[in-house]
Amino acid sequence: MKPSARTITITHTAESGPAPQAPATLLAAWRWWLAPALLALALALLFADPFIGDWDALDYTINAVHGTPSTMALGRILFIFFNHALWLFAHKVFQLQVEQAYLLFKYAVAVQGALAVVACWALARELSGSVYTATVAGLLVAVSPVFVMYSGQVMTDVPSVLIVAVALVMHLRGLRSGRVWLVLCGAALLGAGVNVRETVMFYGPWLALAPFVCGWKFRAKEIGWTLVACALFLLMALAPFALWYAANPHDYREAWRGWRETMSAEIARHPVELSNIYQFLLFFFALSPMTVVALPAAIRQEWREKRLSPLLLAALVGLFANILLFFNYSTVINWRYFLTG
Repeated sequence: MKPSARTITITHTAESGPAPQAPATLLAAWRWWLAPALLALALALLFADPFIGDWDALDYTINAVHGTPSTMALGRILFIFFNHALWLFAHKVFQLQVEQAYLLFKYAVAVQGALAVVACWALARELSGSVYTATVAGLLVAVSPVFVMYSGQVMTDVPSVLIVAVALVMHLRGLRSGRVWLVLCGAALLGAGVNVRETVMFYGPWLALAPFVCGWKFRAKEIGWTLVACALFLLMALAPFALWYAANPHDYREAWRGWRETMSAEIARHPVELSNIYQFLLFFFALSPMTVVALPAAIRQEWREKRLSPLLLAALVGLFANILLFFNYSTVINWRYFLTG
């Protein structure tokens, strides 16, 4: 049967990675991912910040109540308007008062943290084909000190982990099954994630390289769909902010330029220097000591056994995303950015 325009036939090889083992569906595997997810939720509630949290959280809370994007970076539009819809619902249905809005957003992030662990479990199972590996991966995420701390704050870091993991699972499943619509949905969702946290943009290389690591051939059709996925990613990443910026020529533009001036002052105060490597490595290690220690040996072993497999590519893209943080002044003063990778 000749493949249609919406599907691509793929022959799995050893290099394309093992197929996920039974249980095949996420629901059927609930015994494996439930414990890490509940642990993540319990830790988030136990160590939740009793106050509003980082100063960004105040900004996000005010913006979410009013339904206006943040003036930071690309506006965190998806994060802000999701919380705005949540606020409108709780205010109308449960008469939640405005002074309690940050509590609503805080506990929404705690729930998203548990869901992020499930999504990371699914991604690890998809990449490794092992429920054992996936469960260890889920536990590593759940007990990461940075993940725990920011699962109890109105911040974008943990929601971005959720959206990246879900997007990569969708994209990877689409690649392996030949379902182009799923590949495009994964790319679009990953692009939308840039409007939660801008560092999601660092996962762009996955969209360009993963199809051919997963078994797609360098033929016109496969290259064309890969380019379409990359274009969709960029459209979803940049269009929301561009439209809002164009539609609000006065107040928002001035506030956004004020943010840029503030960033320039902070960059001058915390310049990017080679000496920052110590703080960079310290924060990277604090994120997940076991991951950092095991990573070099794991990369070497995977390369020896399978060369550039989907599992190895995912690890390298995540590592690439964190290495790029070195060139941002904020990395040496705040460890939460390392949740990016």
